[in-house]
Amino acid sequence: MQAQFDPLVHIDWKTPGGDLLGLLQHYYPDIGVFAGPVFEMLLDELSNEMPEVCFEALAPVLASHGYDLWNLDAGGDDYRPVIVATDQREAFARYWQGQRGEPRFTANLIEPPKPAAPARKPAKPKRGKVKWLQEVHDYPGATYVHEYNYRNGWAAITEQDEDQWLCFLIDYNQWPPAEQDMLEHRTDGVDGADLQLIDANARRSLWKRQVIRGDYSADDRYQYEIRHDDEIAAFGPAQVQWPEFEQPCVVVDSAIFERQRLYEPEHLTRIWRITADSSEVIFEHADELTILPVGPRRLLFMQHNGPLCWIWNQDAPQQTIAAKPMPVEAYKLRAASAYLGGDEILLFSEGARQNVEHSGYQETVLLAWRFNFVTGAATKALLDGFGSELRQDTRLLVTQPKQVITLRTFHGQLQVARGHGDWWVWSYRANTFGTQTLAWFWNQGSDEVVKLSTKDIPRIKPDVRYVPAQDRYLAFETAFVARLPVFSEMVEAKECEVLVFK
Repeated sequence: MQAQFDPLVHIDWKTPGGDLLGLLQHYYPDIGVFAGPVFEMLLDELSNEMPEVCFEALAPVLASHGYDLWNLDAGGDDYRPVIVATDQREAFARYWQGQRGEPRFTANLIEPPKPAAPARKPAKPKRGKVKWLQEVHDYPGATYVHEYNYRNGWAAITEQDEDQWLCFLIDYNQWPPAEQDMLEHRTDGVDGADLQLIDANARRSLWKRQVIRGDYSADDRYQYEIRHDDEIAAFGPAQVQWPEFEQPCVVVDSAIFERQRLYEPEHLTRIWRITADSSEVIFEHADELTILPVGPRRLLFMQHNGPLCWIWNQDAPQQTIAAKPMPVEAYKLRAASAYLGGDEILLFSEGARQNVEHSGYQETVLLAWRFNFVTGAATKALLDGFGSELRQDTRLLVTQPKQVITLRTFHGQLQVARGHGDWWVWSYRANTFGTQTLAWFWNQGSDEVVKLSTKDIPRIKPDVRYVPAQDRYLAFETAFVARLPVFSEMVEAKECEVLVFK
Protein backbone atom coordinates (compact mmCIF):
# COMPACT_ATOMS: atom_id res chain seq x y z
CA MET A 1 0.00 0.00 0.00
CA GLN A 2 2.88 2.36 0.79
CA ALA A 3 4.21 2.36 -2.78
CA GLN A 4 0.69 2.98 -4.10
CA PHE A 5 0.34 6.10 -1.94
CA ASP A 6 3.82 7.55 -2.42
CA PRO A 7 4.24 10.57 -4.73
CA LEU A 8 5.72 9.71 -8.11
CA VAL A 9 5.64 13.22 -9.55
CA HIS A 10 7.35 16.28 -8.06
CA ILE A 11 7.07 19.64 -9.83
CA ASP A 12 7.47 23.31 -8.96
CA TRP A 13 5.09 26.20 -9.59
CA LYS A 14 6.78 27.08 -12.90
CA THR A 15 6.01 23.72 -14.53
CA PRO A 16 3.59 24.21 -17.46
CA GLY A 17 0.63 21.93 -17.93
CA GLY A 18 2.08 20.15 -20.95
CA ASP A 19 5.03 18.92 -18.88
CA LEU A 20 2.80 17.98 -15.95
CA LEU A 21 0.46 15.94 -18.15
CA GLY A 22 3.42 14.18 -19.74
CA LEU A 23 4.71 13.15 -16.30
CA LEU A 24 1.30 11.91 -15.18
CA GLN A 25 0.93 9.93 -18.39
CA HIS A 26 4.34 8.35 -17.79
CA TYR A 27 3.77 7.39 -14.15
CA TYR A 28 0.08 6.43 -14.46
CA PRO A 29 -0.03 4.63 -17.83
CA ASP A 30 -2.98 2.43 -16.85
CA ILE A 31 -5.37 5.32 -16.22
CA GLY A 32 -7.49 5.87 -19.32
CA VAL A 33 -7.61 9.65 -18.83
CA PHE A 34 -4.01 9.86 -20.04
CA ALA A 35 -4.58 8.31 -23.44
CA GLY A 36 -6.72 8.85 -26.49
CA PRO A 37 -8.98 11.79 -27.39
CA VAL A 38 -9.57 12.82 -23.76
CA PHE A 39 -5.85 13.26 -23.19
CA GLU A 40 -5.43 15.17 -26.44
CA MET A 41 -8.19 17.57 -25.38
CA LEU A 42 -6.51 18.06 -22.01
CA LEU A 43 -3.20 18.84 -23.74
CA ASP A 44 -4.90 21.40 -25.98
CA GLU A 45 -6.58 23.06 -23.02
CA LEU A 46 -3.86 22.91 -20.37
CA SER A 47 -0.47 22.83 -22.10
CA ASN A 48 0.40 26.38 -20.99
CA GLU A 49 -1.53 26.57 -17.72
CA MET A 50 -0.06 26.70 -14.22
CA PRO A 51 -0.24 23.54 -12.06
CA GLU A 52 -3.18 24.60 -9.89
CA VAL A 53 -5.31 25.35 -12.94
CA CYS A 54 -4.41 21.92 -14.31
CA PHE A 55 -5.35 20.22 -11.03
CA GLU A 56 -8.77 21.89 -11.03
CA ALA A 57 -9.39 20.77 -14.61
CA LEU A 58 -8.08 17.24 -14.02
CA ALA A 59 -10.02 16.55 -10.81
CA PRO A 60 -13.51 16.18 -12.39
CA VAL A 61 -12.14 14.17 -15.32
CA LEU A 62 -10.37 11.75 -12.97
CA ALA A 63 -13.44 11.57 -10.71
CA SER A 64 -15.56 10.47 -13.66
CA HIS A 65 -13.13 7.55 -14.09
CA GLY A 66 -13.16 6.61 -10.39
CA TYR A 67 -10.00 8.37 -9.19
CA ASP A 68 -9.11 11.06 -6.66
CA LEU A 69 -6.42 13.67 -7.22
CA TRP A 70 -4.40 14.64 -4.14
CA ASN A 71 -1.52 17.01 -3.55
CA LEU A 72 1.05 16.39 -0.82
CA ASP A 73 1.88 19.84 0.50
CA ALA A 74 5.26 20.36 2.18
CA GLY A 75 4.69 24.08 2.72
CA GLY A 76 6.74 25.23 -0.26
CA ASP A 77 5.99 26.38 -3.79
CA ASP A 78 6.15 22.87 -5.21
CA TYR A 79 3.59 20.12 -5.79
CA ARG A 80 3.49 16.34 -5.38
CA PRO A 81 0.30 15.17 -7.11
CA VAL A 82 -0.87 11.63 -6.37
CA ILE A 83 -3.71 9.78 -8.11
CA VAL A 84 -5.50 7.02 -6.17
CA ALA A 85 -8.73 5.12 -6.64
CA THR A 86 -11.71 6.84 -5.02
CA ASP A 87 -12.43 3.81 -2.81
CA GLN A 88 -8.95 4.29 -1.27
CA ARG A 89 -9.67 7.86 -0.15
CA GLU A 90 -9.89 7.18 3.59
CA ALA A 91 -6.91 4.82 3.56
CA PHE A 92 -4.81 7.43 1.75
CA ALA A 93 -5.76 10.15 4.23
CA ARG A 94 -4.99 7.90 7.23
CA TYR A 95 -1.65 6.88 5.75
CA TRP A 96 -0.39 10.44 5.46
CA GLN A 97 -1.89 11.54 8.79
CA GLY A 98 0.21 8.90 10.53
CA GLN A 99 3.45 9.64 8.72
CA ARG A 100 6.79 9.98 10.48
CA GLY A 101 9.97 11.71 9.38
CA GLU A 102 10.77 14.75 7.27
CA PRO A 103 9.57 16.48 5.23
CA ARG A 104 6.10 16.42 6.71
CA PHE A 105 3.37 16.36 4.10
CA THR A 106 -0.22 17.54 4.36
CA ALA A 107 -2.49 15.54 2.08
CA ASN A 108 -4.98 17.84 0.34
CA LEU A 109 -7.77 16.36 -1.73
CA ILE A 110 -8.37 18.40 -4.87
CA GLU A 111 -12.12 18.25 -5.11
CA PRO A 112 -13.89 18.78 -8.41
CA PRO A 113 -15.45 22.26 -8.50
CA LYS A 114 -19.19 22.38 -8.14
CA PRO A 115 -20.86 22.82 -11.51
CA ALA A 116 -21.98 26.39 -12.01
CA ALA A 117 -25.41 27.22 -13.30
CA PRO A 118 -25.18 27.48 -17.06
CA ALA A 119 -25.20 31.08 -18.21
CA ARG A 120 -27.52 31.92 -21.03
CA LYS A 121 -25.55 33.24 -23.95
CA PRO A 122 -26.89 34.40 -27.27
CA ALA A 123 -26.40 31.70 -29.84
CA LYS A 124 -23.61 32.38 -32.29
CA PRO A 125 -23.66 31.04 -35.80
CA LYS A 126 -21.36 28.05 -36.05
CA ARG A 127 -18.31 28.63 -38.18
CA GLY A 128 -16.42 25.94 -40.00
CA LYS A 129 -13.24 24.76 -38.32
CA VAL A 130 -10.07 25.60 -40.17
CA LYS A 131 -6.84 23.65 -40.18
CA TRP A 132 -4.37 26.32 -39.13
CA LEU A 133 -1.12 24.50 -39.92
CA GLN A 134 -1.95 23.43 -43.45
CA GLU A 135 1.42 22.51 -44.95
CA VAL A 136 4.27 21.63 -42.61
CA HIS A 137 7.97 21.52 -43.44
CA ASP A 138 9.97 19.70 -40.74
CA TYR A 139 13.52 20.82 -40.06
CA PRO A 140 16.32 18.23 -39.77
CA GLY A 141 17.22 19.72 -36.39
CA ALA A 142 16.30 22.54 -34.02
CA THR A 143 16.14 25.76 -36.06
CA TYR A 144 15.85 29.12 -34.34
CA VAL A 145 14.52 31.92 -36.52
CA HIS A 146 14.20 35.26 -34.74
CA GLU A 147 14.20 39.01 -35.29
CA TYR A 148 17.99 39.22 -35.47
CA ASN A 149 18.65 36.54 -38.10
CA TYR A 150 15.57 36.87 -40.35
CA ARG A 151 15.42 39.38 -43.21
CA ASN A 152 12.79 39.68 -45.95
CA GLY A 153 12.13 35.95 -46.30
CA TRP A 154 15.68 34.73 -45.61
CA ALA A 155 17.17 33.50 -42.34
CA ALA A 156 20.76 32.64 -41.40
CA ILE A 157 21.08 29.83 -38.88
CA THR A 158 24.17 28.23 -37.36
CA GLU A 159 24.73 24.59 -36.53
CA GLN A 160 27.62 22.97 -34.69
CA ASP A 161 29.58 20.27 -36.48
CA GLU A 162 32.25 18.84 -34.16
CA ASP A 163 34.75 21.68 -33.60
CA GLN A 164 33.29 24.01 -36.23
CA TRP A 165 30.12 26.01 -36.62
CA LEU A 166 28.30 25.82 -39.95
CA CYS A 167 26.10 28.57 -41.36
CA PHE A 168 23.11 28.06 -43.64
CA LEU A 169 20.94 30.60 -45.42
CA ILE A 170 17.33 29.41 -45.52
CA ASP A 171 15.19 30.80 -48.33
CA TYR A 172 11.54 30.95 -47.26
CA ASN A 173 10.48 32.72 -50.45
CA GLN A 174 9.94 29.30 -52.01
CA TRP A 175 7.98 26.35 -50.71
CA PRO A 176 9.29 24.16 -49.32
CA PRO A 177 12.17 26.31 -48.03
CA ALA A 178 15.66 25.68 -49.41
CA GLU A 179 18.99 25.81 -47.59
CA GLN A 180 22.34 27.04 -48.88
CA ASP A 181 25.65 26.34 -47.14
CA MET A 182 27.36 29.70 -46.61
CA LEU A 183 30.79 28.12 -46.06
CA GLU A 184 30.77 25.79 -49.05
CA HIS A 185 32.70 28.06 -51.41
CA ARG A 186 34.80 29.88 -48.82
CA THR A 187 38.51 29.21 -48.55
CA ASP A 188 39.36 31.74 -45.83
CA GLY A 189 38.63 29.48 -42.86
CA VAL A 190 35.70 31.54 -41.57
CA ASP A 191 33.66 29.90 -38.82
CA GLY A 192 29.90 29.92 -39.29
CA ALA A 193 29.39 31.42 -35.83
CA ASP A 194 31.22 34.55 -37.01
CA LEU A 195 28.62 35.39 -39.68
CA GLN A 196 25.51 37.50 -39.06
CA LEU A 197 22.92 38.16 -41.75
CA ILE A 198 21.90 41.83 -41.75
CA ASP A 199 19.92 42.06 -45.00
CA ALA A 200 18.88 39.95 -47.97
CA ASN A 201 16.96 40.21 -51.21
CA ALA A 202 16.80 38.31 -54.48
CA ARG A 203 19.98 39.99 -55.79
CA ARG A 204 22.36 39.91 -52.83
CA SER A 205 22.85 39.38 -49.12
CA LEU A 206 24.68 41.61 -46.64
CA TRP A 207 26.65 40.11 -43.77
CA LYS A 208 28.59 41.18 -40.72
CA ARG A 209 31.63 39.00 -39.99
CA GLN A 210 33.44 38.89 -36.67
CA VAL A 211 37.17 39.24 -37.35
CA ILE A 212 38.48 39.68 -33.79
CA ARG A 213 37.13 37.89 -30.73
CA GLY A 214 38.49 39.72 -27.70
CA ASP A 215 38.58 38.85 -24.03
CA TYR A 216 35.62 41.21 -23.58
CA SER A 217 32.77 42.02 -25.95
CA ALA A 218 34.04 45.60 -26.16
CA ASP A 219 37.19 44.22 -27.80
CA ASP A 220 35.32 42.32 -30.54
CA ARG A 221 35.65 43.71 -34.06
CA TYR A 222 33.58 43.21 -37.22
CA GLN A 223 33.70 43.82 -40.96
CA TYR A 224 30.93 43.83 -43.57
CA GLU A 225 30.57 41.61 -46.62
CA ILE A 226 28.26 41.62 -49.61
CA ARG A 227 27.47 38.37 -51.38
CA HIS A 228 26.15 37.85 -54.91
CA ASP A 229 25.51 34.13 -55.43
CA ASP A 230 28.89 32.63 -54.48
CA GLU A 231 30.93 35.82 -54.95
CA ILE A 232 31.93 37.56 -51.72
CA ALA A 233 33.32 41.09 -51.53
CA ALA A 234 34.16 43.50 -48.72
CA PHE A 235 31.63 46.21 -47.94
CA GLY A 236 32.48 49.51 -46.28
CA PRO A 237 35.69 51.54 -46.03
CA ALA A 238 38.76 49.41 -46.72
CA GLN A 239 40.46 47.80 -43.71
CA VAL A 240 38.07 49.38 -41.18
CA GLN A 241 37.11 47.12 -38.29
CA TRP A 242 33.96 48.04 -36.41
CA PRO A 243 32.99 47.56 -32.75
CA GLU A 244 29.79 45.79 -31.82
CA PHE A 245 26.69 47.87 -32.54
CA GLU A 246 23.15 47.69 -31.19
CA GLN A 247 20.91 45.14 -32.90
CA PRO A 248 19.23 45.22 -35.30
CA CYS A 249 20.74 47.56 -37.86
CA VAL A 250 18.70 49.22 -40.62
CA VAL A 251 19.51 48.77 -44.30
CA VAL A 252 18.05 51.25 -46.79
CA ASP A 253 18.95 50.93 -50.47
CA SER A 254 22.74 50.53 -50.48
CA ALA A 255 23.52 51.95 -47.02
CA ILE A 256 23.73 50.39 -43.56
CA PHE A 257 22.65 52.46 -40.55
CA GLU A 258 24.09 51.35 -37.21
CA ARG A 259 23.61 52.54 -33.62
CA GLN A 260 26.70 52.71 -31.43
CA ARG A 261 25.95 53.05 -27.72
CA LEU A 262 28.76 54.69 -25.73
CA TYR A 263 28.97 55.01 -21.95
CA GLU A 264 32.25 56.87 -21.45
CA PRO A 265 33.07 59.66 -20.93
CA GLU A 266 29.28 60.17 -21.03
CA HIS A 267 26.23 58.33 -22.34
CA LEU A 268 25.83 58.80 -26.08
CA THR A 269 24.17 57.07 -29.03
CA ARG A 270 26.00 57.61 -32.30
CA ILE A 271 24.30 56.75 -35.62
CA TRP A 272 26.60 55.67 -38.44
CA ARG A 273 25.84 55.57 -42.16
CA ILE A 274 28.04 52.98 -43.87
CA THR A 275 28.13 52.53 -47.64
CA ALA A 276 30.21 50.29 -49.90
CA ASP A 277 33.23 52.59 -49.63
CA SER A 278 32.51 55.27 -46.99
CA SER A 279 31.24 55.89 -43.49
CA GLU A 280 30.08 58.90 -41.49
CA VAL A 281 28.37 59.77 -38.22
CA ILE A 282 25.05 61.39 -39.12
CA PHE A 283 23.54 61.94 -35.65
CA GLU A 284 24.32 61.84 -31.94
CA HIS A 285 22.11 61.99 -28.86
CA ALA A 286 22.52 61.19 -25.17
CA ASP A 287 19.58 58.75 -24.99
CA GLU A 288 19.05 55.40 -26.67
CA LEU A 289 17.51 55.66 -30.13
CA THR A 290 15.48 53.63 -32.61
CA ILE A 291 15.91 54.12 -36.37
CA LEU A 292 12.78 53.92 -38.54
CA PRO A 293 12.81 54.35 -42.34
CA VAL A 294 10.00 56.78 -43.26
CA GLY A 295 9.96 56.91 -47.03
CA PRO A 296 12.60 57.33 -49.74
CA ARG A 297 15.92 58.59 -48.36
CA ARG A 298 14.33 59.58 -45.02
CA LEU A 299 14.80 58.19 -41.52
CA LEU A 300 13.17 58.97 -38.20
CA PHE A 301 15.36 58.83 -35.08
CA MET A 302 13.19 58.19 -32.00
CA GLN A 303 14.19 58.63 -28.37
CA HIS A 304 13.61 55.62 -26.10
CA ASN A 305 13.15 57.37 -22.76
CA GLY A 306 11.38 60.49 -23.92
CA PRO A 307 9.17 62.01 -26.63
CA LEU A 308 11.83 63.49 -28.92
CA CYS A 309 12.30 62.46 -32.54
CA TRP A 310 14.20 63.82 -35.53
CA ILE A 311 13.81 63.56 -39.30
CA TRP A 312 16.94 62.76 -41.30
CA ASN A 313 16.65 63.54 -45.01
CA GLN A 314 19.56 62.57 -47.20
CA ASP A 315 18.66 65.18 -49.83
CA ALA A 316 18.00 68.17 -47.55
CA PRO A 317 20.67 70.87 -47.00
CA GLN A 318 20.20 70.46 -43.24
CA GLN A 319 19.92 66.71 -43.07
CA THR A 320 18.51 66.39 -39.53
CA ILE A 321 15.64 68.49 -38.17
CA ALA A 322 13.45 68.07 -35.10
CA ALA A 323 10.05 66.49 -35.67
CA LYS A 324 7.00 66.98 -33.48
CA PRO A 325 7.37 65.31 -30.07
CA MET A 326 5.84 61.86 -29.84
CA PRO A 327 2.67 61.58 -27.75
CA VAL A 328 4.00 58.87 -25.46
CA GLU A 329 7.18 57.39 -24.02
CA ALA A 330 7.65 53.71 -24.76
CA TYR A 331 11.24 52.54 -24.15
CA LYS A 332 11.32 48.85 -25.16
CA LEU A 333 8.19 49.24 -27.31
CA ARG A 334 9.86 51.93 -29.42
CA ALA A 335 11.43 49.21 -31.59
CA ALA A 336 7.92 48.03 -32.52
CA SER A 337 7.17 51.28 -34.38
CA ALA A 338 6.13 51.13 -38.05
CA TYR A 339 5.89 53.54 -40.97
CA LEU A 340 2.36 53.82 -42.38
CA GLY A 341 3.04 56.17 -45.29
CA GLY A 342 3.15 59.93 -45.78
CA ASP A 343 4.27 61.40 -42.46
CA GLU A 344 2.37 58.91 -40.28
CA ILE A 345 3.83 56.22 -38.04
CA LEU A 346 2.46 53.60 -35.67
CA LEU A 347 3.59 53.67 -32.04
CA PHE A 348 2.81 51.55 -29.00
CA SER A 349 2.74 52.22 -25.27
CA GLU A 350 1.63 50.55 -22.06
CA GLY A 351 -1.16 51.62 -19.74
CA ALA A 352 -2.61 50.28 -16.50
CA ARG A 353 -6.10 49.43 -15.32
CA GLN A 354 -7.62 47.81 -12.25
CA ASN A 355 -8.74 44.20 -12.47
CA VAL A 356 -12.54 44.02 -12.50
CA GLU A 357 -12.65 41.11 -10.03
CA HIS A 358 -10.11 42.26 -7.43
CA SER A 359 -9.20 45.84 -6.56
CA GLY A 360 -5.73 44.82 -5.40
CA TYR A 361 -4.61 43.68 -8.84
CA GLN A 362 -3.66 45.84 -11.79
CA GLU A 363 -3.41 44.82 -15.42
CA THR A 364 -1.03 46.19 -18.04
CA VAL A 365 -2.74 47.05 -21.31
CA LEU A 366 -1.26 47.82 -24.71
CA LEU A 367 -2.18 50.95 -26.64
CA ALA A 368 -1.58 51.67 -30.33
CA TRP A 369 -1.03 55.22 -31.59
CA ARG A 370 -1.29 56.71 -35.06
CA PHE A 371 1.03 59.71 -35.04
CA ASN A 372 1.93 62.32 -37.66
CA PHE A 373 5.50 63.37 -36.90
CA VAL A 374 5.21 66.58 -38.98
CA THR A 375 1.87 67.95 -37.72
CA GLY A 376 1.84 66.27 -34.30
CA ALA A 377 -1.68 64.86 -34.77
CA ALA A 378 -2.20 61.65 -32.77
CA THR A 379 -4.99 59.17 -32.06
CA LYS A 380 -4.88 56.04 -29.90
CA ALA A 381 -6.71 52.73 -29.52
CA LEU A 382 -6.85 50.39 -26.54
CA LEU A 383 -5.82 46.87 -27.58
CA ASP A 384 -8.02 45.02 -25.12
CA GLY A 385 -7.07 41.35 -25.00
CA PHE A 386 -3.67 41.68 -26.65
CA GLY A 387 -1.35 39.75 -24.35
CA SER A 388 -1.85 36.96 -21.83
CA GLU A 389 -4.94 35.75 -20.01
CA LEU A 390 -4.33 33.70 -16.89
CA ARG A 391 -6.16 32.61 -13.77
CA GLN A 392 -4.63 33.80 -10.51
CA ASP A 393 -5.33 32.63 -6.96
CA THR A 394 -5.36 35.80 -4.85
CA ARG A 395 -4.76 34.10 -1.48
CA LEU A 396 -1.60 34.92 0.42
CA LEU A 397 -2.29 32.15 2.96
CA VAL A 398 -3.96 28.78 2.38
CA THR A 399 -6.22 29.49 5.36
CA GLN A 400 -7.83 32.40 3.52
CA PRO A 401 -10.95 31.92 1.38
CA LYS A 402 -10.05 30.91 -2.13
CA GLN A 403 -10.65 33.51 -4.83
CA VAL A 404 -9.44 32.88 -8.36
CA ILE A 405 -9.52 35.83 -10.73
CA THR A 406 -8.75 36.22 -14.41
CA LEU A 407 -5.91 38.58 -15.28
CA ARG A 408 -5.71 39.97 -18.80
CA THR A 409 -2.38 41.68 -19.17
CA PHE A 410 0.34 42.61 -21.64
CA HIS A 411 3.59 41.18 -20.31
CA GLY A 412 6.00 40.31 -23.07
CA GLN A 413 7.52 41.37 -26.36
CA LEU A 414 5.79 42.96 -29.33
CA GLN A 415 7.00 42.73 -32.92
CA VAL A 416 5.43 44.56 -35.84
CA ALA A 417 5.95 43.61 -39.48
CA ARG A 418 4.36 44.18 -42.86
CA GLY A 419 1.62 41.86 -44.03
CA HIS A 420 -0.15 41.79 -47.38
CA GLY A 421 -1.75 44.93 -48.82
CA ASP A 422 -2.72 47.31 -46.01
CA TRP A 423 -2.38 44.61 -43.37
CA TRP A 424 0.23 44.41 -40.62
CA VAL A 425 1.21 41.59 -38.26
CA TRP A 426 1.47 42.38 -34.55
CA SER A 427 3.15 39.39 -32.86
CA TYR A 428 3.35 38.71 -29.13
CA ARG A 429 5.87 36.61 -27.20
CA ALA A 430 5.76 35.98 -23.45
CA ASN A 431 6.95 33.44 -20.91
CA THR A 432 3.72 33.46 -18.94
CA PHE A 433 1.03 30.92 -18.18
CA GLY A 434 -2.43 30.93 -19.66
CA THR A 435 -3.88 31.73 -23.05
CA GLN A 436 -1.79 34.09 -25.15
CA THR A 437 -2.11 36.21 -28.24
CA LEU A 438 -0.06 34.80 -31.11
CA ALA A 439 -0.72 37.59 -33.59
CA TRP A 440 -3.19 40.28 -34.51
CA PHE A 441 -3.58 41.16 -38.16
CA TRP A 442 -4.41 44.88 -38.44
CA ASN A 443 -5.56 46.79 -41.52
CA GLN A 444 -4.30 50.37 -41.47
CA GLY A 445 -7.02 51.54 -43.85
CA SER A 446 -10.10 50.06 -42.18
CA ASP A 447 -8.69 49.44 -38.65
CA GLU A 448 -10.04 45.89 -38.85
CA VAL A 449 -8.27 43.25 -36.77
CA VAL A 450 -8.17 39.47 -36.99
CA LYS A 451 -7.02 37.88 -33.74
CA LEU A 452 -5.05 34.63 -33.55
CA SER A 453 -4.30 33.05 -30.16
CA THR A 454 -3.08 29.85 -28.55
CA LYS A 455 -6.72 28.74 -28.41
CA ASP A 456 -6.57 28.48 -32.19
CA ILE A 457 -3.14 26.82 -32.33
CA PRO A 458 -2.71 25.05 -28.97
CA ARG A 459 0.47 23.59 -27.41
CA ILE A 460 2.87 25.73 -29.48
CA LYS A 461 3.62 29.44 -29.82
CA PRO A 462 4.82 30.01 -33.38
CA ASP A 463 6.06 33.33 -34.72
CA VAL A 464 3.88 34.52 -37.60
CA ARG A 465 5.52 36.26 -40.58
CA TYR A 466 4.30 37.26 -44.02
CA VAL A 467 6.38 36.20 -47.04
CA PRO A 468 5.45 38.34 -50.07
CA ALA A 469 7.01 35.98 -52.61
CA GLN A 470 4.54 33.29 -51.51
CA ASP A 471 1.75 35.72 -50.58
CA ARG A 472 1.27 33.56 -47.50
CA TYR A 473 1.67 33.85 -43.76
CA LEU A 474 4.05 31.31 -42.23
CA ALA A 475 4.15 29.96 -38.68
CA PHE A 476 7.73 29.50 -37.47
CA GLU A 477 8.46 26.92 -34.78
CA THR A 478 11.77 25.43 -33.64
CA ALA A 479 11.02 22.01 -35.17
CA PHE A 480 9.13 23.11 -38.28
CA VAL A 481 7.71 25.91 -40.38
CA ALA A 482 4.12 25.76 -41.62
CA ARG A 483 1.90 27.65 -43.98
CA LEU A 484 -1.17 29.23 -42.46
CA PRO A 485 -4.40 29.18 -44.49
CA VAL A 486 -4.90 31.81 -47.17
CA PHE A 487 -5.96 35.03 -45.49
CA SER A 488 -9.58 34.92 -46.64
CA GLU A 489 -9.98 31.57 -44.85
CA MET A 490 -8.52 33.03 -41.66
CA VAL A 491 -10.95 35.95 -41.81
CA GLU A 492 -13.86 33.57 -42.39
CA ALA A 493 -12.82 31.43 -39.42
CA LYS A 494 -12.11 34.25 -36.98
CA GLU A 495 -14.19 37.20 -38.23
CA CYS A 496 -12.97 40.79 -38.08
CA GLU A 497 -13.27 43.28 -35.27
CA VAL A 498 -12.65 47.01 -35.63
CA LEU A 499 -10.28 49.08 -33.51
CA VAL A 500 -11.40 52.56 -32.57
CA PHE A 501 -8.67 55.21 -32.75
CA LYS A 502 -9.67 58.45 -31.08
